[in-house]
Parts: sequence; C-alpha cells; structure tokens
Amino acid sequence: MAKKKRKSAAKSVAADQKNPDSSDRVKNAAKKRKKEQTSDQPSLAQLLKKQRGVAADTPAPPIWKDKLGRAFLTPDDDQNAFDECLKTSFKGFYFDIPSSLPQTIHQTFDLCFEGLERGGLFLYDVVQPGKKKLTQTSVTRTLVGDPGSTYKYLGLRLFSHPWVDVDANGNALHLDKSKQLGSSLERLGYSSRTASALIAMGRVNKDLTDRSMQKLRQHVSAKPVGSADFNLTLVNKMESVSAKRDLKREVACNMGKTSVGWHRDSGLKDFSSIAVYQKQKSQGSNTSKPFGVALRAMDGGAGGPLPSVPALMAPLPSGSLYYMLDDFNHNHEHAVIAGDDGVRYSSTHRVAREGQGTWQYIRDKIQNFQSTESMFDWSVGKVDDPTLSPKKRKQKLVSRLRNQEALLSEIEFEWLRQWFVQGHKHAKLHPYWHDPIKVLIKSFCALEEATVQIIKLLKEALKRGETETEDLCETLFDVLIESFTERNNKRKEWARRYKDPIFRDLAENERPFACPCLDRVAKEESDDLLSPDLELSIRVLRELRSAFVSSDEQGEGMDDAKDDKSKLKKDKKKKTKKSTLTNKEKKKVASNWNAMKSKISG
Repeated sequence: MAKKKRKSAAKSVAADQKNPDSSDRVKNAAKKRKKEQTSDQPSLAQLLKKQRGVAADTPAPPIWKDKLGRAFLTPDDDQNAFDECLKTSFKGFYFDIPSSLPQTIHQTFDLCFEGLERGGLFLYDVVQPGKKKLTQTSVTRTLVGDPGSTYKYLGLRLFSHPWVDVDANGNALHLDKSKQLGSSLERLGYSSRTASALIAMGRVNKDLTDRSMQKLRQHVSAKPVGSADFNLTLVNKMESVSAKRDLKREVACNMGKTSVGWHRDSGLKDFSSIAVYQKQKSQGSNTSKPFGVALRAMDGGAGGPLPSVPALMAPLPSGSLYYMLDDFNHNHEHAVIAGDDGVRYSSTHRVAREGQGTWQYIRDKIQNFQSTESMFDWSVGKVDDPTLSPKKRKQKLVSRLRNQEALLSEIEFEWLRQWFVQGHKHAKLHPYWHDPIKVLIKSFCALEEATVQIIKLLKEALKRGETETEDLCETLFDVLIESFTERNNKRKEWARRYKDPIFRDLAENERPFACPCLDRVAKEESDDLLSPDLELSIRVLRELRSAFVSSDEQGEGMDDAKDDKSKLKKDKKKKTKKSTLTNKEKKKVASNWNAMKSKISG
C-alpha cells in the first residue's frame, strides 16, 4: 500500500514537472484552502475599525496652551515650551538625530537620492486640488515601492518604480544573493545606476519598518496598533527660497515660505505610521536658515486646526529620521518650511491602501471578468445556463453588462487617462509600466468591441421581432444609456483638463499625449466603432429602447385600443416619448412632478 502511494506521488510530481499549469493549480488550491482556514480570523484593518473606529473618528489631541499666546514655537526660541507642547499635544511625533542612526542608513539614502537624480526620475506633478483649477507642484517627486503600486493624490495617480526585481507578470521576484540584484529592472530599461538605487531603497525600507515598529512598541499604548509595514515611499526634491522664487508664504502662523503646504497624508491605511528620512545639501554658509518640519494640531480626524494649541517648527538637521506614529496623521497636519539655500531630499515611507490602486488588482479583475465569458453568448443574447429561470437569466445578463461597462470606465479614467495625461517623458521614465499599459489598452478595446456587439444584437433582435423569446430586456438599454452618459460627462471633464493653459508652459514631452484607443478622431456612429463622443450613441440607444418597449407592448396595446384609433395614436405618442427614458430617469421625472405639484398646492 505504501509503495502504491509513493508511486502515485512520484507520478504526480512527474506530471507536474511536464505540465507546469498543473503544479500552479495545486499551489493555487493550497493557497485557497489556507485562505479559507484563516478567513475566520479578522484582519488588522477589521480589528482597528471595530475597536478604534476610522480616521475621521480620531479624537483631538490633548490641549497645551501657551501663556504668551504665540502662534508657533521653535526649540531655538523656547526649548522648554517647545518640549512641553510636543509631549502634550503632539504625541506620536518622534525623531532620530543623525548620530543615532547607523552609518549604513545614511550611505544607502545617499546612493538612492543620487541614483534617482541621475536617472532623471524627479518630475513636477500637475494636480487638481478640490477638482478645480490645475496647478503644478512646487517640488519634484517620484514614487518607489512594491511592484505595481500607485499612489493617488489631488486627482493624479502616481505610478511607482519597483524596489525589488520583478517577473514577467510584474510581480515581486525575490532573488537569492547569488543572482544579480536589479538585473530584471535593467532588462525593463532602467540604467544600472538607477536599478541599484531602486533596489537599495527597497532594502533600506525594511530598516525603516523595523525602526518604526520599535518606536511603536516604546511610545504607543493603544491596542491594536496600526501598521508600519511600508509598501511605498514618495521621494521629494525641494529647492530653497533662493532658487525657487514663487514659493507660497505660510499665512496661518507666518512661518515663512513653504515647499509643501499644510496637509495630512492621504490614501493611507487608517492608523498606519509614516517614517521620513531627510537630507539637506546646503550651498551657502552655516548661518543659512535650514528647511524645517512644521506641525499643527487638528480638532480630531475630521476637524480643522485647534487655535488654542500653537504650531511647532522643528528645524531638524540633515540626516534626521522622523516618525509620525499610529493616529498622528489623523489629528495633525504637517508642512515643510523652505530653507534659505540648497536642496532638501526626503523619502516618505508609508502604508498605502492597496485596494484598487495596484497593477495586480486591475490585471486580476480583467482576467476574472474574461474567465466567465463563456457563460454568455452575446451573438444571440443568452446566458448559457439551463438551470436558471428566464427571470434569473435576464438578471445575470444585465449584471454582466453593468460590470463590463463599469470595468471599461475604471480602465479609462483610473488608469489610461492618468497615464497619458503625464506626457511622453513620464512614460519613458517608467519602463515597468510599458507592458501593463499595453495590456490595459488591449483589454479596453476588447471590452468596447463586446459593447458594440451587444448594441448590434439589440438592433438585430428588434429587426427580427424576437425580443420576447430571448434573455433580453429594456434594462440592458438602461445600463448602456446610463453608462455612456456618465462616461461621456467624464470624457468632457478630461478634455477640458487636457486643454488647460497650464500645459502650454511645459515642455512638449511633458504635455498630455494621445491614447490610441481613447483619442481617436471622432467618427460618425457605425456598426463597427463607437465614436469617442458618445452623444450620438446615446441618442441611438434611446431610439432603440423606445422601439424595443413598443414592440414588447404592441400586442397588448393593440387589443386594448382596437375600437379607438385616436386613443391609440395618443397613447403611442406618449409611450414613445416616455420609453426613450431609462427607468431611473422616469422616477426622477415623476419625483420632480410630484414636488412641483406639492409646491403649487401649498
């Protein structure tokens, strides 16, 4: 019996070696079982939410009042007051002076900053605060992190450079020491120096994670404590007042000009910590004012500044590492006050929400959607599942179409538009993303072709008069009309964004450029192509909806109104007008009419 088992196992291994897909299936099945076994255990995020709430629920910090009523404090002006205020109202902010850090950390960051600089990876961002006027950042920056990670702020998605080697699918590839670290990044198109800098950043990130965890154990008593498992860093390069004359003045406390204004870091996991290493390269005398980190207390996670607590300005020396632990980022804001001369580099290590912001997420979502394609036969508009009732089949068809249109919009506005708005220079400097963007373009085209196929099907079903015998219903038209309308409105917003005057002042290779599948020359509606301007498509769909509803109701309407031809004409006119509207629009019209009637009667 034991021999048989061994033979069977040997055969299985041999089969797996011949068929790698089989081995992958076994591994995936094992992962699935492990996930199911641990699914009962709540995640850290769930525990934090249950026991401590969310970021917006964070209470205000304890209040420390300055007897002299000063707007802000510095250690140079009043060391005792600064320390007391820091301990009372700014608990969670700690720093390591340069001499307390291992020399290897300083050396590694020097290598990183130099490599990123030589590689030309620092770029200005054109952002849209509050979805209003576009503006260019005062600092240049770049994003480095887990392969496929992104970071979205002020309406712009930053695409990261990987800090580990990657495989052909864009996933992290952890090579042993015998392999050349960074070799896969060089194959993608990064220079040897830049690849080394990126790998070094990933290595030092682990050191910062360990140090942050140690600080959390020392200083944070709240349980459970937030994460410090950093998955990306935003690396900034800031110029001094003497080099950049257009820096904005800090007006709340009159601290001077700011490289980065007051803000909380957004897009992070609740209660997660932040670690920042800063390096200043001064070109002037020792009497020059250095860059400083400014802090101010907020009235809880959703409140404004606490006027009774003075702000703090910490002129940290070059080579310092400072921490904003646990909930500090929820109930405090920070800013960077520009120095008189030189340059400041900072690497802000953080725990970004992975969620919907990674290449792996959108890639897997597309693959999962495509994997269920065989269940739907759009050539005849049917769901290939005889076990379902007609009603369930119609619901499944509607759900499939709704998911398809939502995925189209997500690919367009969260990924492709965000990539192409940043220009050729940005694209060239991000070789990791070249293949993913190609996949997204191909996927968008395939999904749009499927949408065209569905519209063709609806037209042909109307011609044949077979609407009652298929899994078709008017809700399919509603999904298309509503999705097209929303997408068209967003396209108009992006068209205005692309034409904003701010891009005229940028170099040609830093301006938005055309996406092959989105920015085609507008054409008339045809059976094979959707026009980029969806207005005509929406009008055609409304007409088709009206004809579909009319053909569905024709028999019943004809019988009821056989003896009254004039009534039949009036009813037909009313129905045609009403049946061009989606069910959601009809409810809105009815709601508006009821509101108007109540106003008149009132």
